[in-house]
Amino acid sequence: MIRTSILPETVPARLYERLERAPEERALAFYQTDGTTTWRTYAEVHAAAAGSAGRMAELGVAPGDAVVIVLSSAEPATTLVLGSLLLGARPLLVAPPSLLGANSDLPRVLSSTVRRTEARLVVAPASMGRDRDQLERVRRSTRWLFSEEEALGAPDVDAVAPHLPDPSEVVAYQLTSGTTGLPKVCVWEHRALTAAIDGMVAAMELSEEDVFFNWTPLYHDMGLVNNFLTCMATGIPLVLMSPHDFVKSPSSWLHGVHRTGATVTWSPNFGYALAAQRIKDTDLEGVDLSGVRGWWNAAERIHHNTFVEFHRRFEKYGVPWDRLRTNFGCAENIGGATFTRPGEPYRVEFVDRDALAEARTARVVDPADEKAVSIVGAGRPHPGIKIQILSPRGEALPEGHVGEIALDTASRMTAYLKNAEATKRAIHGDLLRTGDLGYMRDDELYWAGRVRERITVRGKKFDPSDFEPFLLEVQGLRKGCFAAFGMDETGQGTQRVVVVSEVTDPMPRPADEIAGEIRRQSFLRLGLSVDVVLVPTGTLTKTSSGKRRHRHFKRMYESGELQQVQVS
Repeated sequence: MIRTSILPETVPARLYERLERAPEERALAFYQTDGTTTWRTYAEVHAAAAGSAGRMAELGVAPGDAVVIVLSSAEPATTLVLGSLLLGARPLLVAPPSLLGANSDLPRVLSSTVRRTEARLVVAPASMGRDRDQLERVRRSTRWLFSEEEALGAPDVDAVAPHLPDPSEVVAYQLTSGTTGLPKVCVWEHRALTAAIDGMVAAMELSEEDVFFNWTPLYHDMGLVNNFLTCMATGIPLVLMSPHDFVKSPSSWLHGVHRTGATVTWSPNFGYALAAQRIKDTDLEGVDLSGVRGWWNAAERIHHNTFVEFHRRFEKYGVPWDRLRTNFGCAENIGGATFTRPGEPYRVEFVDRDALAEARTARVVDPADEKAVSIVGAGRPHPGIKIQILSPRGEALPEGHVGEIALDTASRMTAYLKNAEATKRAIHGDLLRTGDLGYMRDDELYWAGRVRERITVRGKKFDPSDFEPFLLEVQGLRKGCFAAFGMDETGQGTQRVVVVSEVTDPMPRPADEIAGEIRRQSFLRLGLSVDVVLVPTGTLTKTSSGKRRHRHFKRMYESGELQQVQVS
């Protein structure tokens, strides 16, 4: 077990401590789908980061400046993040164009982010160079580089003097939410980040014998904090794989886990669904997954049926039931807040759908009950967190009652940057109000939706995630790529439900068959008549923290901006 209590309260100090203690131990690797794994030692990682820090200093970046990084999750991005930290600058990662999809708000998001952070430097891919004139007008004092090589510099351990910040200083920024408009910017302090890392290490019972394997992007909280920064600050070896490689070939994830001897790996729910449905036995010849002690599922609603199918498909390759893990977290809290306890199976309850929707209570019923719905436990709070469930009036609710999840936590953000109104809504004294709905039972958190995304039909409340279990089963839809929202029908005093979902390219069957199955399953499973909108691949982008943007796409639907696939 890693003894985090003896480690300093800032990430740069931990990086230097690790470099001094074990410079030649493996730190970071990059996995290719051909099986090639390129390891870097702590000395090599530090030299590259220091060279990058020196180069940024030459470009005018000073401690306290913001550095915006718009790159894919490859080695240059990791070098720039660590280089920023060594320099005392504040990194902020933004998803690059190739990851944002057809209806990308990247120009607006990037412009807003640069203005709000007063970024000194933006490092973007060469493909964005065609918009150089427009982007450089956003803020005249911001330096834009449209080549990652220009920002890296030559590896040099003496390129910059060590900057050891006070724990109360700001360490980084992180985009969050943005489900209807421009994303907010979370402000993270050093001591909050290290508190998050220490809490995760304790909850997951991590040690330096572990090896992490991660394909989730670094602009996502799961990739940046739960994997990259946690491993770099604690001495756990980390293997990174491109998100593109996973989507193109899900079996490469499992091959990578096998070949690198990984013991811990992460994915959102859709990744487990994609793996279970697309990977064939012929793709896994020689693969042994028995060394993995934690298959962590987080960032979006966790579906019991997805894990059941994943276990059924891969049990024979070494995936026992009690190693499937769940987690809840958010950018405002920095990293994970709740975790399945090691050595225990994750929890799941079957509750009455009507009681959940109408009385906001989780009444446990027999799984065979026709009104039973499964709610997966997201784990128990790590040692540095206490959880309260709040009513709309801010009163604490008893066990089994659904309300807003609020965290009493040392790892929360300081504020939303230059957004006092949103900060006031989120932070109440010692409590961080997350905007998520859930309930507690026996110290376990059960996630039930988002406060501002509920759909009301004839007095019954539904969450957009209620649609996902059967959408995952519809052939021709991209896994996890959907939005659901209610349109007010003022004359009838209720809402009309619209389900928007991405189709695969190519489609395996006609669009009208796909839409018909969605309507049929919505009625059979939820008793709802729905309007169906099918859209091309890449339309329904998520936020940087992995949330679906239901309200954003509702606005696009209302304005007629969604490009639809023709349904006869």
